[in-house]
Amino acid sequence: MLELILNVLEQLGLAGLFLGVAIEAISSPFPAAIVLLVYGYIMDPYGWEWILLSVGSAAVYTAIAYIPYWLALRYDYLLQKQVDKAGTRQMMKFMDKYREWTITAGRILGMGYIVYVAAFYRITPFRYGFFTFIGVLPVALLMLYLGRLGNIEVVYSWFQGIQYMIMAVLAGLIGWYIYYRIKRRKKTVNKERGEE
Repeated sequence: MLELILNVLEQLGLAGLFLGVAIEAISSPFPAAIVLLVYGYIMDPYGWEWILLSVGSAAVYTAIAYIPYWLALRYDYLLQKQVDKAGTRQMMKFMDKYREWTITAGRILGMGYIVYVAAFYRITPFRYGFFTFIGVLPVALLMLYLGRLGNIEVVYSWFQGIQYMIMAVLAGLIGWYIYYRIKRRKKTVNKERGEE
């Protein structure tokens, strides 16, 4: 079965590579990293070919990622209704501090929904495109290189494990921060009650 899939993808060539990347770029839950990994194995790119394929993949991803960006801008009123006001304040502080770098980190970690956050906070189209591109490029370079090494299943499971680990660390840090804020707020409330 795997051989059949590889043969079909090989027949599609660059169109298959760019189509796979484009599907994730429209914020669908489709991992472009797998497509890049498989095409790294199929095409076995070296030198400039490897760099050009990576840049081309990042450019296609960036261009197609403008579709959900514009949709999010157009229908931002729907997003604003769904976001909790207290959560919005916290997110705004974080976005004000790290704005575009949040997009880059989100692209590296495979968070396609980061586009909605970018649109919600009115990041300009040029900056959105630039930081999307620099977030996707390292992933494209890495996955094409790892695919070229030949053992797709091992590399993919390793990559997925690292993504899960990073997400777990981020979730732990967010949980710790929330716990810290709640504990601090309780101390403040207790002090105010004691002064009355």
